[in-house]
Amino acid sequence: MNQLRNTIDLRQANTQLVLRHLCFNGPMSRIDLSQQTKLSPSTLTNVTSELLQNGILIETDLEKSAGGRPRAILDFNPNYGYFIGIDLGETQVALELFDLKLNRLCSMQEPITEDQNILDNYICIIQRGCEHLIENCGISPDPILGVGIGVPGIVEHSGQVSVAAPMWSWQSLPALERIEQAINLPVYIDNGAKAMALAESWFGAGRGVQDMAVILIGTGIGAGIITKGVLYRGATNSAGEWGHTKVTLHGRVCRCGSQGCLEAYVGAPGIMASLRELGMQLPDDQFEAIDSFLAAYRTNEPAALQVMDETLEILGLGLVNLVNLFNPERIAIGGWAGLKIAEAGLEPLTDYVKRNALPPSAKDLVIEKCQFGEDAICTGAACLVLGQFLSGNSKFYGGAYKRQPLSMTTLD
Repeated sequence: MNQLRNTIDLRQANTQLVLRHLCFNGPMSRIDLSQQTKLSPSTLTNVTSELLQNGILIETDLEKSAGGRPRAILDFNPNYGYFIGIDLGETQVALELFDLKLNRLCSMQEPITEDQNILDNYICIIQRGCEHLIENCGISPDPILGVGIGVPGIVEHSGQVSVAAPMWSWQSLPALERIEQAINLPVYIDNGAKAMALAESWFGAGRGVQDMAVILIGTGIGAGIITKGVLYRGATNSAGEWGHTKVTLHGRVCRCGSQGCLEAYVGAPGIMASLRELGMQLPDDQFEAIDSFLAAYRTNEPAALQVMDETLEILGLGLVNLVNLFNPERIAIGGWAGLKIAEAGLEPLTDYVKRNALPPSAKDLVIEKCQFGEDAICTGAACLVLGQFLSGNSKFYGGAYKRQPLSMTTLD
């Protein structure tokens, strides 16, 4: 029995090695794949033959060799299966459908108001959204390998996966179980900033970077920390709640109930509060308000100039603390508000951080915008499923993963 278990484990490990190498390093020949993974040619042939037979890999163009027959190039079959990535935000829900090579095939967004931030409403939107994506892309639910969801708040993995989001008054709700029951697809949930960090680390601003921080600035603020190429989660998966680090004592009240949090000043509502304190008239909609702020900043309106300076200084202070604690070689700033702020003030922000962080920590630091833009959380959520697929677990392969037809009935 142990020998059988060891054989299965070894086969899964070899499959994982091949899949991950092709995913992160691109199509290549069997010879190159064998050399780079250190698998023997016979082992490599066994693994790839099974993956080809199951339709996960395909042979594409032929590579010229220095004598002998041309070599076939192995690559992922993009149509073997699909992922749905969902950004469960505070102002809208965005859903995107990806093929196996993480090409985005179609997307949709649905706005949501503050009084609708309850789990049943989100589940109904997810049901409608998944149905819309599947119909629009002209595929059946069967090849959907899973649904990844990025959420605000803390995702707890203690027995069952639950979500604690104080701003919505969610106290450890069993979100994963309820969503899986509603859509009858495998679901993977994590904090949105962590999901975004996966996407940027694997395929975006962090490719080839071992230590980085990915910053999410929207309604709220979060961070995903990559250390030695691995997402840092902490003891209870709550690492990265950077928005609730303190930037002042007895400061502005934050949504978490504490005072002086970074989020209370640099999140979109915090920036809006600072502008209104100076008498600036703003629309209630966060997206419109931040656009109005930046338009006023570009025309040198005094209130906008003052708030931008204060925002960059407070954000810079938070980044200085992060740099001194984690010593990343790169920081990528994202989130819908973060991208806009970085567009306007990346250079002074970088200067502030490099002046105030410890010199050894900031010497080679690069600060830039996230490469995936406003799609980063959806892409990162899809990466939650992709990560499971790349594990080499046979439940994903050869049609072995069985389920009932997708149910899209609306909740009562």
